[in-house]
Amino acid sequence: MVSEINSSSSSVVTALDSRVSKIDKPAPTAASSAAASSDVVTLTDLGGRLQALTQSVADVPVVDSKRVEYFRQAIADGTYQVDAAAVADKLANFESMLASVPKGG
Repeated sequence: MVSEINSSSSSVVTALDSRVSKIDKPAPTAASSAAASSDVVTLTDLGGRLQALTQSVADVPVVDSKRVEYFRQAIADGTYQVDAAAVADKLANFESMLASVPKGG
């Protein structure tokens, strides 16, 4: 950040230019100086958020254990009731979706 507001505009540009160069050219580490590569990878805020979102989705279990246990218990108790009309409607909708898919050949 520039500390003097009344300085000439060229010094402000110089200060901003040096700030940009610090971002674009990270400080060399032992591994990067040994490799002596000119490639730089920069993650934007969106890239970082996408990476965090990807990790959080990967951490979510594929199966909801509590829901499975609820249905397992309801079936075991004999309290689970199947809505035959709802099953038939969903089956008919699924069949109509399959019929509208073009056949590859």
